[in-house]
Amino acid sequence: MRKLLYTFLILCLVCPQIVRAQRRYQVAEQWEYQLQRLNDFSTNDVNNKTDVMWGLHTSQYTGTHHLIGLSLEGSWSAFVSNMPAAKITPGGGAAGAHLLYEFQYSGLLIQTGLGVNFQQVYTNIADSNMYHLNMHDTWSDVQDVEFTLKHDLHQRRDMSRNLYVQLPIYAGHYILSPVGIGYWLAGVHINYAFMGQTAQSTLVTTSGLYERYVGIWEEMDNHGFRKDVPLERSGKQLKLKMDVMAHAEMGYEWTTYNGPHSYRVTKHSETDIRMRVGAFVDFGILNICPKTDNVLYDIPEETIYDFSTYQMEHIFSTQDARSFWMRNLYVGLRFTFLFGFPPQEHCILCDSYRH
Repeated sequence: MRKLLYTFLILCLVCPQIVRAQRRYQVAEQWEYQLQRLNDFSTNDVNNKTDVMWGLHTSQYTGTHHLIGLSLEGSWSAFVSNMPAAKITPGGGAAGAHLLYEFQYSGLLIQTGLGVNFQQVYTNIADSNMYHLNMHDTWSDVQDVEFTLKHDLHQRRDMSRNLYVQLPIYAGHYILSPVGIGYWLAGVHINYAFMGQTAQSTLVTTSGLYERYVGIWEEMDNHGFRKDVPLERSGKQLKLKMDVMAHAEMGYEWTTYNGPHSYRVTKHSETDIRMRVGAFVDFGILNICPKTDNVLYDIPEETIYDFSTYQMEHIFSTQDARSFWMRNLYVGLRFTFLFGFPPQEHCILCDSYRH
């Protein structure tokens, strides 16, 4: 039910924007059509007037266009979660590439394709400690001296490296302005993780709490008490669930294509190349945290002083994460290159019988 509600809210936000943008294009077309009925404007006057009002000739983007292309993107990325022990900082980076198909109709944009995304995310973990009770000091001359062994784990950072397959489904519109051609896109894309690995690193300090001696023993290697011992582990793959991510993008476009914009039929551009740069935000709609039985720390009882036996798992693949949600976040730049097929467009100023 919640997923349907999210989808309904996205549609409520996106659909009105598309309708308003389409109406703006229709107004622009009507304005150009009225200009061609005025005898006191020359061809150059009409062109100049159109440029001043809209920043481009609207006939340049009317009609139907089919384009294929490639997009490249780079972003800051992080796992967002309500788990108190996991912090969104410092995050990491991601890079992706997509093969695209785009359908354009009078400024309306519909885009889909297929691509891959590589992500490497770091998650800072809050400091924690563990205790082993009723330990016996076998290093002292006095046998059976009980103490509590304390493990302090700090400066922990968990890394996850993932490779995704993505299927985007976006819709949007051009933005006409005196300074050039803008655009916006919004929609969703399916994000499926099929490869990856994890690694963990932390510093460990062990100390002893002796009730008989009323004190804490620290940095005594002969007793197994050591300070800031670096510990690094390579873990298993973080098997994230399939995700549906919301996408929002806005940017600027350069083009080599020019449609007809005079009373007489003129030759179109031989090439139709669109180059875009835009800022985007992706945020996961679904909870992708896997449900596993791994533990955050594992220190075997028989080797509690042997740091080489300490085991760790990525925090989001442990029992501790079961009661919380986790989502992906991307914020970055996207570069898009589109190549058009021969267009079948409607020339506004050329067509004297337009109605």
